[in-house]
Amino acid sequence: MSGSISFDQIPATWNVPGAFAEVTTVNSGTTLAGMPLRALIVGVLGSGTGRAGVVYPNISKSSALTLAGAGSLAARAVSAFITDAPFTQLDLVLVSPLAGSVAQIWTVTPSVSGSGDQVAATSDDTAAAASGATPVVVSGASASGQIALIVGGVRVVATVSSGMTAAALGAALAAAFTSDIVSRTGVTCTLNATSGALTLTALEKGGWTADIDVRQSVLAADTVPGVALAVGVTTPGAGWPDMTPALSAVAHTWYTDIVSCLYDATNLATFSTELTRRFNAMVKLDALGYVGFRGTYGQTLALAETLNNPHLTVLPANAPRWEPAVAAASYAAVASAALNTDPARQLRSLSLTALAGLGPDDADRFDMDMRNVLLGDGMSTFLVGSDGTVTIERAVSTETADANGNATTAWADVMAHATISRIRYEWNYYIETTYPRAKLADDGDALATIAGAGVVTPTVLKNSWAGQSALYENAGWLENTATLAKSAIFQIDATDKNRVNCALPVDRIGALIVVATSIQMQV
Repeated sequence: MSGSISFDQIPATWNVPGAFAEVTTVNSGTTLAGMPLRALIVGVLGSGTGRAGVVYPNISKSSALTLAGAGSLAARAVSAFITDAPFTQLDLVLVSPLAGSVAQIWTVTPSVSGSGDQVAATSDDTAAAASGATPVVVSGASASGQIALIVGGVRVVATVSSGMTAAALGAALAAAFTSDIVSRTGVTCTLNATSGALTLTALEKGGWTADIDVRQSVLAADTVPGVALAVGVTTPGAGWPDMTPALSAVAHTWYTDIVSCLYDATNLATFSTELTRRFNAMVKLDALGYVGFRGTYGQTLALAETLNNPHLTVLPANAPRWEPAVAAASYAAVASAALNTDPARQLRSLSLTALAGLGPDDADRFDMDMRNVLLGDGMSTFLVGSDGTVTIERAVSTETADANGNATTAWADVMAHATISRIRYEWNYYIETTYPRAKLADDGDALATIAGAGVVTPTVLKNSWAGQSALYENAGWLENTATLAKSAIFQIDATDKNRVNCALPVDRIGALIVVATSIQMQV
């Protein structure tokens, strides 16, 4: 040290004549640092070459297929995320499937009726009738065209010719189940050649396979008079592995956004606990968690009652063609990029491209009154356009009550989490880069007024906060900073002269969500 100016490279006792100048970088405090963006998907290992508990960085659609397995939910979630955010860094971590889990199995029974040639009933039909089941109708189709089975949002198309029987129709559908279809849907198909009935089986075993949507297409182009596909579930999917090993693998890695492909009650509780841990001041790994849900209005309300976390957001839907984890991945991709650009700006009207054309039918959508209740209960909502586009209506967290059980809206919108996390990151970054080796003195210390002395006081720090909070207001995150900065408290700890305790009041900016207008027509 020379005088009151500290040097890192020039010795204080240097005797050789000459001019020496060291170069250092100093945070000017006039610009924002910019928060990194990094997302993670937690999935289940399928038939791929990957290993459980290993973090795979910078995952791509093709590498997800290889590592998680073709036809795996994890691969489909990765594909949806990358579709909506191709430039966001995305990592993948997998857990092993739970032993004893069950794959969902469906039956698809084709039927045709019309004036085509009659075909003799088979022994299978006779047996079905004896058991009380509905036998396959075996008359020939009276018209030609095409029909389609929708599996996980993927159309499986079969051509119908006049006179085609149910057995022939089933065979045509089975032939349409190519390896590409199997990979995209995660569902295999076997044919009963006699009756034409199809047995569909999920490639993976687990409770999430029960949320793969299977239905006959109702598009006009996929409709032939008298031709129908009856879909039923013979074996429900069951079994959920514990996501804890995956979370342990990334316990010290910062992800701003995390998608969970596991959304049963136990894993939701685990996920919620992890998100709370990450937001802790001493952990500083803030993350917003995303999950999807498939269920009726009543089932969604029941789920909402079990959740209360400001860092978790859920996108529910009744009878959509998408899978919950795929919806969560698309939602996370769009939300994470938008909130990283501006954490205070609402997400309304942003398109979920990966979900386009896969929304619930009109009769299955939550109406406005339902959505109003769901939003109040901490469930996010979306809209489906006439062209099939899916857009975010309002993105909210699941927190509806404070620690004392009192109703609260403090963290209702996801912008609350994003804005506060961003401000905390920016402030911590500023302090750590501006005063990395500072000494601490009481207010009024003469050294604090000397440039280069490396001494700060509570007042110096308070002035720094005033400048930084003004930057946050200019960015559109806060308001009333000029007034609130004066109310900030900075004081040296009474028992630790190396510590400053601060209280920083902030007023988060609002969002134009509701416009209530009274149009008063003059008569």
